[in-house]
Amino acid sequence: MEYKADYKVPGGKLIRAAVLVEDGRVLRARVFGDFFAHPEALFEEAEAGLADLPAEAVPGAAAAAFCRPDLVIFGVAPADIAEALSRALGSAPRP
Repeated sequence: MEYKADYKVPGGKLIRAAVLVEDGRVLRARVFGDFFAHPEALFEEAEAGLADLPAEAVPGAAAAAFCRPDLVIFGVAPADIAEALSRALGSAPRP
């Protein structure tokens, strides 16, 4: 099942998170919204790195995955992305 949430960062930027979960594990996580990431390929790599994790591990893993010295995110912080994912998963049933 796919779980979604919007999170408006204090100061105005919007993050949308969508997490596809099956049997308590993440199949896919997508993060998009009112921000830019450079290079985009590294942002997509960070998203892909969240796949196959237990759903409850995603917010903590996201904070680390999007906090890379070679990835620049304009408008939001890795902690904001983790919060958006956490909110999306907050609507997921617990195994």
